[in-house]
Amino acid sequence: MRTEEIKESHWAQFCARFEEAHRGAPISMEVIYHDGRTAMIARQEPLESFQFEKTQACNDLIRIKAGAIEHQVIDPIHMRVREQAGNQKLLEIDAESGSVEMRFSSVRIGALLQELQLVTPAATGSEGGRRVR
Repeated sequence: MRTEEIKESHWAQFCARFEEAHRGAPISMEVIYHDGRTAMIARQEPLESFQFEKTQACNDLIRIKAGAIEHQVIDPIHMRVREQAGNQKLLEIDAESGSVEMRFSSVRIGALLQELQLVTPAATGSEGGRRVR
């Protein structure tokens, strides 16, 4: 399936447009910690907010609120959208605080991605921590 990486310079715009297009849509969110542990923190909860915050310090943030769940992604490194079967999509965010995989259905993500300049994982030489050739 196709994977698109969002350029860091477009993260704020992507987050704003993603929130606008998917507010109220059900999402599932899994956190993958650096030690390999995982935690499913949201299952089919309605997306309320998805905001990128550029901080004065080195640690930028992505704040995600879905239902009663609030999660912060600290110091994001990579942001990718991966197509899965049907209309299922996976938003992967790798960060200093660990990784987040957000699953959602969307027919609108294609138009949103076309608005942004994208980089394929092969162009950056990595995908999900693995080298791509």
